[in-house]
Amino acid sequence: MDETVAKSAPAGLTAAGWRLGQINIPAAAVQSIARTIRNSVLIALGLVLAWLAINVLLVIFAGILLAIFLRGLADVVQRLSHKFGLHLPIGWALLIAIVGILIILAAISWFFNDQIDSQIAQLSQDLPRAFHNFEDKIRQFYWGRLILNEISPAKIANTTNAGNIAGTVASTVFGVAHVTVEIAAALVIFFFIGLYGAIEPDLYARGAISLVPPTKRPRARYILEQTANTLWYWEMGRLFSMTVIGVVTGIGLWLLGVPVPGALGLLAGILTFVPYAGTVISAIPAALLAFTIGSELALYTVLLYVGAHTLEGYILVPLVQKRAAHLPPALTLSAQAILSVIVGIAGLALATPITAAAVVLTRMVYVEGMLDASTEAAADPKQG
Repeated sequence: MDETVAKSAPAGLTAAGWRLGQINIPAAAVQSIARTIRNSVLIALGLVLAWLAINVLLVIFAGILLAIFLRGLADVVQRLSHKFGLHLPIGWALLIAIVGILIILAAISWFFNDQIDSQIAQLSQDLPRAFHNFEDKIRQFYWGRLILNEISPAKIANTTNAGNIAGTVASTVFGVAHVTVEIAAALVIFFFIGLYGAIEPDLYARGAISLVPPTKRPRARYILEQTANTLWYWEMGRLFSMTVIGVVTGIGLWLLGVPVPGALGLLAGILTFVPYAGTVISAIPAALLAFTIGSELALYTVLLYVGAHTLEGYILVPLVQKRAAHLPPALTLSAQAILSVIVGIAGLALATPITAAAVVLTRMVYVEGMLDASTEAAADPKQG
């Protein structure tokens, strides 16, 4: 039997492992501890870098979503061309998809230009009046007067030092300019990442897969493909839901007699991209405008939004997103809350696709790749 205790041996690394006094740690255990420390340090560094560059990472992720969307449309165009015997290369299919999107957007803009533009202009005028009308009605109650007095601009202005007004105005102007430049740069980066990613997705996929050990590269490619497929079907589901909700809401508001139904329907359709939170945000201006006509109409307006998004949640989403990751509402709302606090509006808008990708990666990398492998190893009588 091997001697594992050596009273007189000094501490240090030996061929058999690490010896510390009377304790002899096997070499395999030393290597395992070293790997754990190394991986923990790398993960910590990665989290710190992600925290520092989270806004840039969100722009990159948005660009990846655009690339998946454009490439998916190009694949559809290419498959259709094969059915008609044209056999278009993927580059031409991508060009046709992009031109088709531009034509559709231009046609919608031309067809609804006068109506939507006039309604949006009217909405920008009616909303402040609707808010003041709502404020006047709230002031009829004691609790309403208390709340409004606490948040009134006059009280906030009185608590501000008059000497700081010029500095506040200057900082606001520079802040707006800074944000404008950031948004413009983000849009340029977003567009080119999406375009280049759609043109040569395999180039970037191979670069990411090359970071994985050779024996695991086929599995890594499969995981990337499944994640991209999930995001593609999620995007198609969102696009379909946005269209249906926008049309249903616009028609419903028109039938109820709510002002500017076209603009409000367009707003509802756009904000449907953000599940749950977008519903609440889009319903607020419609309810305020309906409240200027009557509280009963405001109630019917709220019920219309509840019904439209119930239709989305129980019929549209299960119908069109069968091949996308199932996202429990609590998980989606939690991700939206966390990312909106950390990043703001961009985090709120991208929380759901980020969660969908994270669910797929967690299932395929951790659950199937690690936990299932560990379970099989533990069940194998030849192991250990």
